[in-house]
Amino acid sequence: MIRCIAIDDEPKALDIIKSHVSKIDFLHIADTFTDPFKAIRFIQENPVDLIFLDIKMPDIDGIELIRHLKNKPLIIFTTAHSEYAIRSYELEAVDYLLKPFEFSRFLTAVNKVKDKINPVRSSSEADFFFVSSGNQKKKLIYSDILYIQGEGNYVMYFSISDKTIVRASISETMEILPTGLFFQIHRSTIVSLKWIDKVEDNHVYIQDKRLSISATYRELFMKRLTAKL
Repeated sequence: MIRCIAIDDEPKALDIIKSHVSKIDFLHIADTFTDPFKAIRFIQENPVDLIFLDIKMPDIDGIELIRHLKNKPLIIFTTAHSEYAIRSYELEAVDYLLKPFEFSRFLTAVNKVKDKINPVRSSSEADFFFVSSGNQKKKLIYSDILYIQGEGNYVMYFSISDKTIVRASISETMEILPTGLFFQIHRSTIVSLKWIDKVEDNHVYIQDKRLSISATYRELFMKRLTAKL
């Protein structure tokens, strides 16, 4: 789970970010701040992976705020002022969201954060992993997994030869999978890009299975498919 906070002097802007975050399984918003100095104290005393940060604020702007931090989390700037874009990238921000931004653009930005925290595996790394299933540790090979579905506190891995039930959430599962090979298409479904036969009418077809694509993930999923062509 990626722990984030949001800093903006406009409460409505914070409400929008909270709403967007609530739709994403792998994000948890620890707090929001209209007072940047309270945010600095919070960051000093609590673990934070990501900051959604407005730039133009009274008393101290977002760029100055970053310079006050010793241990800098990842940053996504959220601002109505496009002239700050170059400066934000000089500070190695993950992304720059120009207000007003749609959820799809927000999701693109946070997926960049996810990829930084859980980078795609290199070919030299293991092509398998182990999961706890009942009282055993079971070896799963990435390339054999067709898709994964979650229900409650459990997920089921559907592979070429069998099924494996694991006590975990979909968000926890996404964190251990190579992002270059798997993609979440629904709050309860992850698919292997390798095994997709076709995409039609908001559904993914893998062998004899028809899996729904939710509106939340559709745009980014279609972009990922295009990038793979």
